[in-house]
Amino acid sequence: MLGVLKPFPKLGPFLKYAHMGMQQAMMVIMRSQEPGKGKNGKAKYGTSRKIRSTFMVLWDVSPESGGDIAFSASGKSGRMVATCNPSKGRLYHFFAKGWRARMGDIVSQDRAFTIDVVLKLLSMFELEYQEKGGNRDVHSLCSCMFLLLTCLGGTRGYEAVWTDLSALEFDVNYCEALNDFSAIAWPIVIRFKSHHGIAGCYMIPIAGTTDSGIPFFKWTQRFIIALHRAGIHERRAFQRRDGSRAKANDYKDNIFSKLKVIQAIWDDYGLQRSGCRFFTHHILNMEVLPHLIELQARWQTNRANGERTVQQTMIHMYSDIRNMKNTLKKPSQAC
Repeated sequence: MLGVLKPFPKLGPFLKYAHMGMQQAMMVIMRSQEPGKGKNGKAKYGTSRKIRSTFMVLWDVSPESGGDIAFSASGKSGRMVATCNPSKGRLYHFFAKGWRARMGDIVSQDRAFTIDVVLKLLSMFELEYQEKGGNRDVHSLCSCMFLLLTCLGGTRGYEAVWTDLSALEFDVNYCEALNDFSAIAWPIVIRFKSHHGIAGCYMIPIAGTTDSGIPFFKWTQRFIIALHRAGIHERRAFQRRDGSRAKANDYKDNIFSKLKVIQAIWDDYGLQRSGCRFFTHHILNMEVLPHLIELQARWQTNRANGERTVQQTMIHMYSDIRNMKNTLKKPSQAC
């Protein structure tokens, strides 16, 4: 009636092998069918979707990415890049929305430790330490310090193992020289994507002795002495026998065997977040002021922002922490 012959585009056939992102979608679905955490469990949405990162990186560095074409825009984060990556296309976008709704974005976080569980675990570590006599078990001490660091410092498991031994020993020696055992500036040296791969050193103030009686400074001294006896004097404080950096899972058997003894439901706990969640919950229960909690966790905010490309020297970092030690130790003091 209007004289328009072709108001709609052709709906096919597509060229052979023009999958438009369906192959990537199929691989994501296959990933979701793999075994996950828990008995007879499958990989959750949050785990399955991460395979897309692999597609993105491989496409961006491949000849099929579309070349080095960029759309320039004003602003700090206004850069846009052209790509032929199928997992960034419209079909994959709509697939991901529907798949997430159908599968359910279920997050099963690690259960938080309670103060009673932490104190019981620490008493078992103390007994283990005393029974060894002069032959201190380095692995047991590392497990204990890993537990205390995640619980009192509020770090996650993968962050705790990036402790720098030289910086830690430097602060402990400084405190001992002043006879000041009120707090330790615990050094985490790690590279983050937001810092463009540049290593950043973050000092986390932790009270030397908490209100519940946890002697953190004493355990740190034991930790350093045991590492020296084992021939470890620098670089990573948490190491494997071959000198490589340890992972959180390396301390699972030691800590979880103790949880089993005290009849805790250890299937609900995890090394990555149970300690961090204990820190958050407990200091809120102890009515620590919100701005003090923000000060304690400011290193996580700084590393996420990634504003500085040039990091402060170790001396400047220690100076800043020591000037605010009495304030910064209050969150961990409440534990």
